[in-house]
Amino acid sequence: MSGITKLRIIGILLIAVLSTSAIGMAATDFLSVERTYLQGDAKVFIFQPSPGGGVKILKQGHLSGSVTLRTEGKKWNEVMSTENLHTLPTPLAIYFTKDGKIGVKSVQPGKPLELRGMFPIEEVTEPSTKPRMRLPVTARVKYKVRSLLGTSSCPRGYEELNARYCIIENWEYLKDSYYADSETFTEWIPFMGLKVRTEGYKKIGILGIAWGIQLTTSTKSMWSLSVDGIPVLDFGSSYSGSTLKVSYAPEQEIATENGYLDRYLNLPLKYVVVIYNIPVYDKWRKEYTSIPIAGVYPLEIMMSGYHTVGESDLNRGRLLTDYLPSSHFPTSNIGTKLKVVRTTSEGIYDNIVFDFQGSSGYRFYSTPLGGSAANWLWSKLPGVGALSITFSYLSASQSVTTYRIDIGEGAPNQLYYVSILKRDLELTSSNNVEMAMYFTTIDDGQDSLPPCIGNFCPNSLDPDRGR
Repeated sequence: MSGITKLRIIGILLIAVLSTSAIGMAATDFLSVERTYLQGDAKVFIFQPSPGGGVKILKQGHLSGSVTLRTEGKKWNEVMSTENLHTLPTPLAIYFTKDGKIGVKSVQPGKPLELRGMFPIEEVTEPSTKPRMRLPVTARVKYKVRSLLGTSSCPRGYEELNARYCIIENWEYLKDSYYADSETFTEWIPFMGLKVRTEGYKKIGILGIAWGIQLTTSTKSMWSLSVDGIPVLDFGSSYSGSTLKVSYAPEQEIATENGYLDRYLNLPLKYVVVIYNIPVYDKWRKEYTSIPIAGVYPLEIMMSGYHTVGESDLNRGRLLTDYLPSSHFPTSNIGTKLKVVRTTSEGIYDNIVFDFQGSSGYRFYSTPLGGSAANWLWSKLPGVGALSITFSYLSASQSVTTYRIDIGEGAPNQLYYVSILKRDLELTSSNNVEMAMYFTTIDDGQDSLPPCIGNFCPNSLDPDRGR
């Protein structure tokens, strides 16, 4: 066999190997390809957090119509192989419209995304320094040409949005995690809680408690977002996996410790937190600014099956505790419902708090973000404001929560003050919605302020509020 013939055979074999590899890679990548339809026209950046940390830019530019995305779905599936309830983080679209507004929305497979401006840019920007960028030769030449022709007054690396603002031209110019980052956390999160602080002649001796959480594949994960401190909410994906049911309903009423009681029902949770600092240049003021955006998305409930806990299980693990496993509750964008109740002549008040969710329509349940995730987030974006971990229940859902508290033995004919955490958020596609938050304080009103939950302290015990 001649040397030329051998070379030809080797060449054919190499082509076959490379072709097979390419086909295999294409088939593998195809598993992570999604299509979405963008209604409208805007400067769009579509991001998705990566399972190993950081953020991947999936698509950018002036986009409209049908868009194909090569997502991080395959990588997430590789690390999320579990029977527990789990879901993948949907990509986030951050976009700018010609009328000078920004929008942030979840990119849901098969659902059109309307590029409607949500917030005027001037209301959500913060002073910033000139961003560190690495511009390729073509970008530097383009900037020179624009400068010579006088077609743009934007700084190098930016492009014109409208008469006032310039937007970063290409996200790949930014090489610092300051501008986009993510981190995945696994920790015990309080889902329900109660704090009782009474003493003296108004001491509460006995309480009745009935709490329950049932999560199924009809539960949907939500993106809880903050745009320069403005809370926003958008739908993610439904969960896959096995049902979780946790019940805490002691047959006997619970005795307080001389009028004091703390109880928290906690679940192990895996969730991802993202941050973005979007560079914007203000031509009118000739200054560099940025738009701080943060978000949190619950990925996995890290237990399944049916669990019934009682007082004998208190602090035997972390499912039921008399302390907060995540103590750094946020203090901004969280409010309270305050009501005043009067016990009967026997010192009883039934259903001092009662809530049952999941029976119809979309319902939203939220727990404040705390623990190591809050520390990481605030180190990245100190002024970002509060975030919460949020779920929704679909119509005719089998996912439910129940939360009931009774005063079984209090002072006869006495007033007690009940503070329940609440949070109002704006859905990206509709009006404001109120998040259910199952954290309650019961106070005898003898102090000027109600007790704190973690580092969250209600403002007052004004009996005219929420009565």
